[in-house]
Amino acid sequence: MKNLFCFIIIFLFCGVGASAIGSESTIDMALGDAYFDMATGHRYIKNSNTTYAEYSQRGTLLRTDVPNTQPHLVKSRYITQMDQDSYLVYEKNLTQGIVQQILPASSKHPEGWRCKQVMSLSAEGYEKPGQEE
Repeated sequence: MKNLFCFIIIFLFCGVGASAIGSESTIDMALGDAYFDMATGHRYIKNSNTTYAEYSQRGTLLRTDVPNTQPHLVKSRYITQMDQDSYLVYEKNLTQGIVQQILPASSKHPEGWRCKQVMSLSAEGYEKPGQEE
């Protein structure tokens, strides 16, 4: 019994030690200027080289110290990087129903509106005025 216990301890120690030595970990970092979370409607705007500011769906500042190594920013399938071609869809509930407006991502968050989604208006998917195929 004592030999079996020693064998298990040695086996576990060698197995854990070898896997720790053999694995190389790389730290993924978010490098973009702005990100949008499609699941929550939150926006992440770059503060510095290492942090982002997080804004809620209604435009309220939630945090100013979100690290650029946060797995949510780096690996989530709901995170979309925004660029100068990005537009945000805002919604507001009125008595007549829901009203939407689309604004460039660089514009200020309109008061009383909720940010619902991001869209990119690249030249590939849209026909330019005055040009027909």
